[in-house]
Amino acid sequence: MEKLTPSTTVATPEPQVVPAPLAEHLPTLLWDVDPDTIDPQAMARTIVQRVIQRGSKEDWAAMLEYYGRPRVQEIVETVPYMSDAAIAAVCQFFHIEKETLRCYQRKQSIPQTFNS
Repeated sequence: MEKLTPSTTVATPEPQVVPAPLAEHLPTLLWDVDPDTIDPQAMARTIVQRVIQRGSKEDWAAMLEYYGRPRVQEIVETVPYMSDAAIAAVCQFFHIEKETLRCYQRKQSIPQTFNS
């Protein structure tokens, strides 16, 4: 085992640089995250979920350009929660049935209370 001395340097991983089209949209969508610590690969699921729930058409375009349609669809199918409007939007956009979405299956398993 090598002993670290003051002259020994330890390589630190380079921070991920968020591409300009996606970076422009993230501060408003990820208001609860320090913009200097955003790792777009590690946070892909969170970013995709926020864009789908709250993003504009430009946000969607930037997300699809960065992650690619197959990866976004894969993430969308496993997200635990989406609003009904977001479910309808992704089903129409990706041409998939809502029953294939984890969030829809989860909603169906939660008992609903009666409104009087």
